[in-house]
Amino acid sequence: MPQFITIRPQDAWQLMEEHPEISILDIRPHKDYEMEHIPRAENLDYDGHQFQSKVEKLDKTIPYIIYCKSGVRGGYFMDKMRESGFVGAFNIQGGFVAWKISNLPLE
Repeated sequence: MPQFITIRPQDAWQLMEEHPEISILDIRPHKDYEMEHIPRAENLDYDGHQFQSKVEKLDKTIPYIIYCKSGVRGGYFMDKMRESGFVGAFNIQGGFVAWKISNLPLE
């Protein structure tokens, strides 16, 4: 499973169901996360204070599903994760907007 690719929301949901150990990172602003988010997601505000120090505390030995609002920042962040030595990350194509349009579960 270690790889760095952009995947469809439905494929992300399938990964979440098949691999409960995978971590989900919501890199949208905290206020957006509080309104609604993907189940099991942890917020790591891309524009927030101390973003880099929070990233450095993440476990690099496990894979992540990452998403932003539209998928663009998620792609940038996925590249940063690869450069930083993470084992794998999946960016959700179209981000949270695509997830919601796909009628997938929300919290």
